[in-house]
Amino acid sequence: MGNVIAFWGARPGQTGNSSNLVASAAMLALDYVSIVLAGHTQYGGSLVEDAFRRQQRTLDAMSIAYSSSGIDSLERLARSGQLTGSTMKDYTLPVFSGSLDLLPGTNKPDADLFIRMHEVAAPICQAARSAYDLTLLDAGSGTGHALNEAVIAHADLVVVSLSQNMSLLREFFEQMPEHLEGKPYVLVIGQYDPASQLTINNIRRLFKPKAPLFALPHCTTYMDACNEQKVVEFFLKRKHVQRDQPDYTFMQYIRKLNKGLFEALEVDSNMYAKEA
Repeated sequence: MGNVIAFWGARPGQTGNSSNLVASAAMLALDYVSIVLAGHTQYGGSLVEDAFRRQQRTLDAMSIAYSSSGIDSLERLARSGQLTGSTMKDYTLPVFSGSLDLLPGTNKPDADLFIRMHEVAAPICQAARSAYDLTLLDAGSGTGHALNEAVIAHADLVVVSLSQNMSLLREFFEQMPEHLEGKPYVLVIGQYDPASQLTINNIRRLFKPKAPLFALPHCTTYMDACNEQKVVEFFLKRKHVQRDQPDYTFMQYIRKLNKGLFEALEVDSNMYAKEA
């Protein structure tokens, strides 16, 4: 049985929550023999979905694939009691063949038609556990969204994305969000700048977090790859990046986060590690 990990940003637009998930999912697929699913809960598109879409796919091919896949199809199956782990993979799209799939978001023409999706969060998460070793879902940012909070409630682990914004850090650590109470979670500083006075060590000293704290630094070439839908190529080219080459540090930060996810789930990452 696999695990569901929800990525949630403490404040919209500041934490790099979606790009954190994309980086984590891609490296999990490349470094481990686990089968990973990446998805999101957003209406109207998401960086998670856009980043993994290959530019070379034709628009016609994409429209055909999307019409028969995605969270809308899972909702229909869940409401009819037909959603299982074996059927779930029929409604996802391959990113890295055999190791990473994408669950497209809703195609509903009106946000009002998406409003009850939270009612099927539990069966979707359960089917994902049966079909995949790890399911990473972008649960958005902020509070007050029923589907996001339902995904967090049914997740096995929450990755809380923060930033080096002092007001955000004080708000988070001084008043823990209610939906995290009783949930296992780890913290990650997105778009991290090691030259800032709010380094990882200083954040630990100031706020004494009770959960493991990681960072993913800002990486211009990675963000360009997300915007240009070249994330697959970005990671394939850098899988064996050397210490003296660009983006080495960024890749090491991702790997440190991913190892921390396995530890938080109490799973031995060595069981899934691929041979170098």
